[in-house]
Amino acid sequence: MRVCLLFFLIVVVPFYGQKQQLYNADYLPQALLLNPGSMVSYDWHAGIPLLSGIGVGVGSKNITVYDLFQVNADDTFNQRLTAKVEELTNRDYVAINQNLEIINFGFRLKNGNYFSAGWYQEIDFISYFPKDIARLAYEGNAQNLNYPFKASDIKLRAEAVSVFHMGINKQVNERFTAGARIKFYSSIFGAESTTNTGTFTTQLTPDGPNYYEHRLTNLSGGLKIAGLGAFEDFSQSQLLENTVASGNYGLGLDLGFTYQLDRQLFINGSLLDLGALFYKINTYEYYGEGSYTFDGIELIFPSILDNDNEVRPYWENLEDDFNENLTFDERAGVSYTVVRPVKLFSGFEYRFGRPSACNCLHPEEESLLYRAGLQGYVINRPQLPQASLTAYFDAALGRNFRGKVTYSADPFSYTNIGFLISVRLSSFNFYFTADNLLDYNNLAKSNTASLQLGLQLISNSK
Repeated sequence: MRVCLLFFLIVVVPFYGQKQQLYNADYLPQALLLNPGSMVSYDWHAGIPLLSGIGVGVGSKNITVYDLFQVNADDTFNQRLTAKVEELTNRDYVAINQNLEIINFGFRLKNGNYFSAGWYQEIDFISYFPKDIARLAYEGNAQNLNYPFKASDIKLRAEAVSVFHMGINKQVNERFTAGARIKFYSSIFGAESTTNTGTFTTQLTPDGPNYYEHRLTNLSGGLKIAGLGAFEDFSQSQLLENTVASGNYGLGLDLGFTYQLDRQLFINGSLLDLGALFYKINTYEYYGEGSYTFDGIELIFPSILDNDNEVRPYWENLEDDFNENLTFDERAGVSYTVVRPVKLFSGFEYRFGRPSACNCLHPEEESLLYRAGLQGYVINRPQLPQASLTAYFDAALGRNFRGKVTYSADPFSYTNIGFLISVRLSSFNFYFTADNLLDYNNLAKSNTASLQLGLQLISNSK
């Protein structure tokens, strides 16, 4: 059991991609995926297939590898593990968010609007730490008499989706730019267990048939999976087929805007993935429900034989009684709907310094050298929203190079420093981002780290 807990705490750590460096970087096409209402100064772009946007990150909330495996510690490994199990709560979680751009392109229409479209793959996973279940498994029930262990602590959701999208960006007037993007989801795989209820309680009953009484009360819940049927039916060919046509589809919408208060001040915001996935093909559910009170087996001595001289069916009777009160089963063909994790971005930016380059679409407008701003990020989750706050400084370092430094306070760290570099050679553009730089000298002590990169063509037609 300790090995299972260790696996949960350390190996299944969260991949976390907030993309705080890319938001408001309107000189990159990836900014349109985070805010379809970003200001667009280029005439067309085309991502290098499978290379235009790659991101990966790793992190863990309230625990690091060093916490358990530190050298020259005064306590033992088991003592450190026990302390961590006690320290974590059912609001701590692991999460994975990864995406890969397969196709990404855009161009300016004759009416001045900017059209963009593409196809990307995304994985989103979250699992909260099942505090009560871990406590029951690690300590047992003898040390926790009269405590109702809650099944509701088990909350997890996983989605692997293929997303086809197209959007429009319009400069409404000199100050206001708005945009929208419609998304068509094809689910590659889905799993969900978020509505579990019920408790398990052990009580002392010295006057009863047994010294302990164990109660399962109002148990209801389970695990739904979709896209692959039962776990034993998993196949690589099915996985690849689901990337394009799984039968489990959904629709989503992104909205965003940028408003220029004056020559130097800007505010912006976006709502992403306002939509849902509708599961009905290759779906499967493992579930349990019911209530049961177990007082133990009352053995009759000295004889274990009944009146017919047969061995008393103690265990068979117990099993029958259990099955009459509790149901654990599997079923296929379950239809259900999952709302996508809605994301909210908002920002405030101040531009200053000498002019760095002109806006080629509007030569009368000058682009200032430096940018400084503050931006927020919130994502909706099954239990509580998760939020972060980022301050940044962005500078044009020559005609072909831009750099950005960020400082973020997020669920994993309050001292997350990151950067973005963007290099353009003629129409070819390369960008690279990384964060949590302060912990790179000792990753064992780090709660989070991530990097992203991309290659694309960005150009003005004039």
